Amino acid sequence: LNAFIFLIAGVIAVFLTNRITESFTWIGEKMREINLGKHNEEITWTRNDEIGGLVSEYNKMVRKLEQSVADMTRAEREGAWREMARQVAHEIKNPLTPMKLSIQYLQKAIDNNAPNVKELSSGVAKTLIEQIEHLAKIASEFSQFANIGTVKNEEFDINFEEDIVIK
Repeated sequence: LNAFIFLIAGVIAVFLTNRITESFTWIGEKMREINLGKHNEEITWTRNDEIGGLVSEYNKMVRKLEQSVADMTRAEREGAWREMARQVAHEIKNPLTPMKLSIQYLQKAIDNNAPNVKELSSGVAKTLIEQIEHLAKIASEFSQFANIGTVKNEEFDINFEEDIVIK
């Protein structure tokens, strides 16, 4: 009778141990599948036991991980825009300095009744036009960059003459 009771107790112990380790193995597999680049699935566990507590903590960590990835992506994007804005501001400031200096030089020549004001005015006008064209180019390039994702469909004829052989 004792041997039979030990045998039954052993079978029950093996059955319970297998159920518990199977749950931990399954949770372990889910933990190994966690990846920053993809959506991580939460685990559904209906019982409120020790494993349920472990699953609950796992699910919290999955949500925190997804929030951290979203925050990191947003911060990276904002940093890239900040850097671009800094570079564009620098490119805009560069032509403004010679423009300002040229106008100040012309103004000083006018105030001093310099005899070559007409030639200076012509030179200043040339400098201003060059710098304004440079600013317009910067604005155009920035505008093109802003439209990178915009698709522009174009139609063109690909009929070739019969003498042309394409290899």
